[in-house]
Amino acid sequence: MKKIIIAGIVTPVLLFFGLIIFLLSMLTSIGGSVANQEPEITGNGTPPVTGEALKVATQTYQHLVKTHHFTSEGASGALAVAQRESGFNPQAVNPAGGVAGLFQWSGWGSFINGNRIHSEGSIKGMDLSTLTLDNQFKLIDHELNGSYSKVKTLLTKSKDPVQAAKDWSLYYEGVSLSDGQSKLEMIAQLSKQWYAYFNGGGASGGNIKLLNDVLGKKVGTGQCYALSDYYVNSISGFHLQGLCASNIGSDNFSSFTSHGWKVIMNPKASDLVPGAVINWGAGSVAGSSSVNPYGHTGVIGSVKGNSFTTYEQNVGGVQIVQQMHRSWDDSITSICIPPKKG
Repeated sequence: MKKIIIAGIVTPVLLFFGLIIFLLSMLTSIGGSVANQEPEITGNGTPPVTGEALKVATQTYQHLVKTHHFTSEGASGALAVAQRESGFNPQAVNPAGGVAGLFQWSGWGSFINGNRIHSEGSIKGMDLSTLTLDNQFKLIDHELNGSYSKVKTLLTKSKDPVQAAKDWSLYYEGVSLSDGQSKLEMIAQLSKQWYAYFNGGGASGGNIKLLNDVLGKKVGTGQCYALSDYYVNSISGFHLQGLCASNIGSDNFSSFTSHGWKVIMNPKASDLVPGAVINWGAGSVAGSSSVNPYGHTGVIGSVKGNSFTTYEQNVGGVQIVQQMHRSWDDSITSICIPPKKG
């Protein structure tokens, strides 16, 4: 009788603990799968390319950041070179040079420049069906973890997208910086545009990473105009023209609108938006015209009613980038709003 009672007690106990262990294992499994799901990386603002090319560029950026832990600056520099090499067409082929793929690896139908494209093994001969983006990512992994590890080391620490583009061009592509094929001006510009795109360079809110990265630093000449020029150029690839910050909207109206920006002259408080370049004439911010005939400019970080924060340079003669608190007044001559994504 005792044995029966003990068995009757033990069996439910074992079942109970078995159920607990099962539930815990399920929770661990679920928790683990959720923890391993990294958010997709998306950009904001105006990218240098659109359509399928943008999709490939975004996947490449994501791969370099997540798999190889490139900084955003490093990945942006690599993208600039990919755009130079193939325009983000994974099946781009140049028979004359015997190169193919995203980064135009050697060995495609000719070994005149070497045979890098087959070194990992997934890309076969001249079989276009194997020249996929996934296989090219495998090739990148093979090279960055092997004989091209130097450039990986550099771009995991990079703090400057322009320098990252030069490093990738030199150490991964093997193109001397003095060689005209490097197209230094092009990749410098593209690297800044990609960095702006992936780091909130558009009108997306009060925390603009592109400008946060230069807080406390001197940009260009140290004048207020230089900061707005840096911001505009990073997003849309053109430089501001004119002498007076107060006239930025009117002096550059055609350039802004042709690049998708919206210019509002003599804006109301309700027109102010985060991410816009803001320009002042004589008044409480810029000072009197007799003291400062050039006006002042900055970039809006956040807006709350009639008040807003800005990124500005050369405030009170201090030639570094600072964040300021401002209020709307009628000395604001114009605002220039960047194009939104999509």
